[in-house]
Amino acid sequence: MGVQETRVTERVVDNKPTLYGFETCPFCWKVRSLLNWKGVDYRSVEVDPMTKAEIRWANWKSVPVFVDADGTQVNDSNAILHYVDERLGGPARFARAGENAEQDRWLAFSDQTLAKSIVAVVYGTFRSSLAAMAYVTSVERFSPWQAFKAKWLGAVVMRLIGRSRAKMFDLAPEANLAAQLDLLSGAFSPDFLGGSAPDGADFANYGILRSTQGLRGFDIVESHPAAGPWYRRMQELSAT
Repeated sequence: MGVQETRVTERVVDNKPTLYGFETCPFCWKVRSLLNWKGVDYRSVEVDPMTKAEIRWANWKSVPVFVDADGTQVNDSNAILHYVDERLGGPARFARAGENAEQDRWLAFSDQTLAKSIVAVVYGTFRSSLAAMAYVTSVERFSPWQAFKAKWLGAVVMRLIGRSRAKMFDLAPEANLAAQLDLLSGAFSPDFLGGSAPDGADFANYGILRSTQGLRGFDIVESHPAAGPWYRRMQELSAT
């Protein structure tokens, strides 16, 4: 993960920083929100969620993959956040990894806790899994046969994953998500995790939640007395 040694200039689109991802990927939303906030002019390449053919060259099996205009490849969403903040769109606005323990804590929280909590809710029942996969197939690039398989087989697979994620927590999925939002919002000081302006952890956690907009559990985010207003502040800042 992180910055790769070999440059891949042939993967740059229009000589602009290029983000390889897909629309419903929560980790891609992290990066999109930061790129927009910093005013970076970038290009997106939509990756097929089934085959991931568009990133076979990357020696990395997950999205997002980020390629800077000079061909520098960066893997892993949190590493991309640090790279974009340090290298693109004006002066850096938050600390690098290892320089701020609180930011590091909440960056890790986005992947290790919040993302898993969300999965447990969104895919908590077969019906909600089917609804989520119907949404995925409506916005991603699928052939009719791929869409059919993704919707029905994906619903079964994601329901199993949702059940396994739910077992990681002591509370039921909806109550756990609310509790995690309580924990997250307790670190706002006062408006963001970063204080008066967002830092990397704000974009990381916002991106996870942004991917669930319109799906089961998003009402918990919207109605949360502290996380809901923070979410709306982040959405306005990042225009995503």
